[in-house]
Amino acid sequence: EQLWSRFKWFLDELVPVAEEAGVRLALHPDDPPLEQLRGTARLVWKPELYRKVFDLHPSHANAAEFCQGTISEMVGEMDVYEAIETYTAAKKIAYVHFRNVKGKVPNYYEMFVDDGDVDMIQALRLYHKHGYDGVLIPDHTPGLECAAPWHAGMAYALGWMRAVISMIERGG
Repeated sequence: EQLWSRFKWFLDELVPVAEEAGVRLALHPDDPPLEQLRGTARLVWKPELYRKVFDLHPSHANAAEFCQGTISEMVGEMDVYEAIETYTAAKKIAYVHFRNVKGKVPNYYEMFVDDGDVDMIQALRLYHKHGYDGVLIPDHTPGLECAAPWHAGMAYALGWMRAVISMIERGG
């Protein structure tokens, strides 16, 4: 509770400044999503804890950096699809780290965008359904075996994302 009371104080100080400046604060969930790490309490280690963050200081400026990969690694009451639907519908997602994983904490692996436990097409459909129009950032994209592994991995992820978004926008 001490962590939460200190975080509330932080939000009470910072959110009005963000509102005045016309910007949004975007809280990344704890990664790895553990209740404690090396004896230190964490804030958002289950998807439903974002609700508590938003309730501490209700404001459009108090938002989530929605790391979809981290959320999908979590064990909680909400699955990744319910979390996307809940927080997108509430307009609480400032931007998205778009990543796929296999497994749950503590045994998970970062995967290519089209190869993991999450149906990424369904995820994109849920963002679209609720009018999300923010940034989607490929996150922790695996590299490819070539001269520019990171760049090729990012190009693959971006091309895949653009193709699926185009398909969804056309009603597919």
